[in-house]
Amino acid sequence: MAETADQNAHATSWRAPKSSQRLAHVLAQPILSGEVGPGERLPNEQEMMARYGAGRPTVREALRLLETRGLIVLKTGPGGGPIVRRPPKASLSEALSLVLQIEGASFRDVTDARTALEPMIARRAAERISDVQLGELDASIAALRANPGDHEVFVAQNQRFHTLIAEAAQSVVLDVFVNTLHAIADGVRVGVQYSARKQAAIADAHEAVVDALRARDADRAETAMREHLAEAENYWRHRYPELMDRPVRWTY
Repeated sequence: MAETADQNAHATSWRAPKSSQRLAHVLAQPILSGEVGPGERLPNEQEMMARYGAGRPTVREALRLLETRGLIVLKTGPGGGPIVRRPPKASLSEALSLVLQIEGASFRDVTDARTALEPMIARRAAERISDVQLGELDASIAALRANPGDHEVFVAQNQRFHTLIAEAAQSVVLDVFVNTLHAIADGVRVGVQYSARKQAAIADAHEAVVDALRARDADRAETAMREHLAEAENYWRHRYPELMDRPVRWTY
């Protein structure tokens, strides 16, 4: 009897994918392989029903699944239908922040993850960064210095700086995760404000990282990034003492 109960429990916990899920996987393959690119249109509902022998509810649910995964946009009206798109890296932050809220993660937990990852990414970037990428980092720092106190410029260029270094590390996985963590553990997102003087200090910190990258000095790049992140956390801790223990929220 116990064995039968265990078997029943196992059968309950594992279920075969629904027909709509199986169809969604089939429809996703040409998108994921690059056979169908962003902006192109998938077959309409009638064609899908005929091609895959599926009912209209199954087709519609499969398309909704692809839309929630960011692979298509469902447009209505003439010329509408399922249009292929490329999911932005930031889309992962929504799903991750939802999981983190359920698990009870705090802002501190996410900054700890960034502190573990980004210095390592800076080290890898020092070994792989191109002159073009160094030029883009220089331009980012120049934009910060040319617009002291401009909140919008600061937010854009701060994000750009960390994104460029993640890309220079030439690791797709690290690139996606650091962008996701930065989106969640971005002080600006939860109300942190930076004075013109503080923005200038951050530009100096960025420059120290870039100088190490230009010298292809992995040790110095790692140290400079770690010090930059530690200084940011220290600023948040002193100016916004309630921030570090604030729970991660799916929406703000």
